[in-house]
Amino acid sequence: MDNLLKTLIEDEKRANKKLYTAGPYWDYKNKKTIYQLKINQIDNFRGLNSGVGTSYTDNIVLDTRNEYNLKGRLVSIFTKIPVIKKIFEDQLNLTSNYLENFLLLQATLFKNDKLVDYLIKKYRFINTTDFGCAQKFLKNDKEYSCFYLEIANRVENISKHINIGKLKSYFEIGGGFGANIHFLLNNFSNIKKVVYLDVVPNIYVGTKYLKKMFGKSVVDYIDTRDQKKIKFKNNDETEILCIAPWQIENLDIKFDHFHNAASFVEMPNDIIENYTKFIKNSAKSISLISYDLYDENTFNPEKLNKFFNDSLEIYKYNKLIGDIKRKDTYLIKG
Repeated sequence: MDNLLKTLIEDEKRANKKLYTAGPYWDYKNKKTIYQLKINQIDNFRGLNSGVGTSYTDNIVLDTRNEYNLKGRLVSIFTKIPVIKKIFEDQLNLTSNYLENFLLLQATLFKNDKLVDYLIKKYRFINTTDFGCAQKFLKNDKEYSCFYLEIANRVENISKHINIGKLKSYFEIGGGFGANIHFLLNNFSNIKKVVYLDVVPNIYVGTKYLKKMFGKSVVDYIDTRDQKKIKFKNNDETEILCIAPWQIENLDIKFDHFHNAASFVEMPNDIIENYTKFIKNSAKSISLISYDLYDENTFNPEKLNKFFNDSLEIYKYNKLIGDIKRKDTYLIKG
């Protein structure tokens, strides 16, 4: 096992479990991700055949067996019995055909969408399909990640309320696999200092992804784990601090902007309250984004406002491509 991942897993065991480990929504997913990292690494975590990135990246699930923890994996042994194996493989082939058609149709929609065309002309999209990205399209002889276009659309919407071109420092909790930070740094040269916090093992995947994109500008958990006060260097060089949840207590930094996309509504209240305690004291502006479909495991994103003393303005914006009846919720403080 990679030393960074091993250290994160071991140190998480000593952290405050109520505040700094995954809640019920993510606990099952994170255990599964750790198992998948052990057998698949991260080379193609955005593809069809890896369970490493499910739920926090833009991968697509083909084989449900990649989504199981121990009990599910034990039961799935029965799919290796000859007759059952044949049935299961036939179903995989059928599902693979459906997914192939879905990806082709999705690519066609993105390629011919006027807003996508506008975003491609306005923003820079550099190396957006690395690590086996399946959801992509070809336009003008260049491959683009569909997810990165969604990110560009979010940035476009946030820019209506916050001048991103003036930000120098940026803090994101729940950054997925680092794509949002990657996109921002490629398009806003004014942003030099970034903190990216996520749960274990997602922070590991995000760290590796950002290191592929920005090399030595990325400071990983090993570099900061023994620091009592975590600060940026006093210079104008790009610096991305990838930290574990419990390290928020050691952050000695004021931020121009804080951002979270979707994951706050997937956390228990105690964890949100703890995070926002630090955010309210350190961030000048805030942007939160969430989906409008919630269930017994999540909650209405508009309720996030109470954690910020009802200081956020609420806006609704359409997703870039998808169901026109659905809108994302934006909570913003400029």
